Amino acid sequence: MRKSLILYLAIIIVILSFFNLFSTDKSDLEIFEGKLKKMGGEWFIISDGDFFQLNLAPEEFLKENNIILTSKEQFKTEGVIINEVINVYRIHTENSIVELRDVTGNPLWQEEKQIGHFHVNPKMCIGCQLCVSVCPTNAISMVHGRAIIDADKCIDCAICEIGNGDYKGCPTNAIKKQE
Repeated sequence: MRKSLILYLAIIIVILSFFNLFSTDKSDLEIFEGKLKKMGGEWFIISDGDFFQLNLAPEEFLKENNIILTSKEQFKTEGVIINEVINVYRIHTENSIVELRDVTGNPLWQEEKQIGHFHVNPKMCIGCQLCVSVCPTNAISMVHGRAIIDADKCIDCAICEIGNGDYKGCPTNAIKKQE
C-alpha cells in the first residue's frame, strides 16, 4: 500500500513537472511604464489606467544603485504580476537598467530579514507546486516554473520544507532554511 502511494505521488510530480515546463511562459518579462505613487509606505504604478503595487528591493539597495523614487515621476520597469502585485526584476533609468532579481525571481540583495527564512534552490525545484498549496500565508508563488518564497510573508513554519502530516515536505529537498 505504502509503495503504491509513493509511486502514485512520484507519477503526479512527474506529470506536474512536465506540464509546468510547457505551460510556463519563459519569454521576456512584461514592461510597465507609468507614474509612481506612494501610499501607505508602498509604491504603486499607474500604467494605461491600471493601478499596480510594486514589489521592489529595500530602499537601501535602491539608493546603493542610484534609484531614488519620487511620486508622480515617470517610471519604467520590467516584472511579473503575482497576485496583482508587480514583482519588479529590473528598473530602467535614463542611463542604465538596474537588476533587482535574477531570472528565477530571487532577490539580488541581502536583507537581515531574509536571514533565517526559507529559500528555494531553483536548480533543485521541479515546479511541482506542492509547497504553494500548503503554505498557510501564501508566501510561495511560481515564477518561470520555480517556487519563490516571499520573505516578508514567510512565518518560518517549515511546512514547505518538512511537511505537516499529509504533505511530507519538498520532494526534491529544494527548500532549506537560510542560516
